[in-house]
Amino acid sequence: MQEHKNIYFLSDFHLGLDSKTKSKDREVNIVRFLQNIENDAKILILLGDIFDFWFEYKEVVPKGFVRFQAQLAKLIEHGVKVYYFVGNHDLWQKDYFEQELGIKIFRDKYRKMNFDDKIFVIGHGDGLDDTDTTYKVIYKIFSSKFMWKLFSLLGSHIGMKLAFKWSQNNRKKHYKYDMQDLKDKEPMYKFCVSYEKQHKVDYFIFGHRHIVKLYNLPQGAKYINTGSWLYDMPYAMWDGNELIVKRFA
Repeated sequence: MQEHKNIYFLSDFHLGLDSKTKSKDREVNIVRFLQNIENDAKILILLGDIFDFWFEYKEVVPKGFVRFQAQLAKLIEHGVKVYYFVGNHDLWQKDYFEQELGIKIFRDKYRKMNFDDKIFVIGHGDGLDDTDTTYKVIYKIFSSKFMWKLFSLLGSHIGMKLAFKWSQNNRKKHYKYDMQDLKDKEPMYKFCVSYEKQHKVDYFIFGHRHIVKLYNLPQGAKYINTGSWLYDMPYAMWDGNELIVKRFA
């Protein structure tokens, strides 16, 4: 009988951003984790904001993060499937990870997937609040081909410098919100409650909010948020029977 292998969910590494743990130290811990799951992982699902900012120029990608990318490549060589849901910080993913590493990129706000006869709704978690018109406008602008082209004209040196500066300022502005548990008032929670009224779902799994959460929803589904590696090392694991939230040490 073949041994069942696990599905791992991780999010919000924000590589490139210094915080409680420096970006390079964070990368070392991430690589250690990926090495640790190498032999028992079937699928690795990255839930976005893996990089604090990512932009692919025609012939250039951001420098650094090579240990992380190498370990992803090694997992894939071992037969592990890697899925990557882009987040609001790494929205400008193009085709580098698909072509160079063989990673499947998803740009959906969420996607329904079936594992072991269970229904999962998976995504980064941003943009699920239909009433947030400000976010909708900003997302539409930044996801447009025009904005992509305009940013590419800045050149890598200027563009990346401006982007990381903006990201650092944005992190300071939203730090308190990121650390605040809004419980049933949180947009992602409300989305899950609304969605499960009309669809059969067993698990909702998102990132984005930087707080680890596990809530039982009114219709019987569970909402899990995998948190952020900026301050801790959390992840979720599906073992074929149970979804477990853990912290890597």
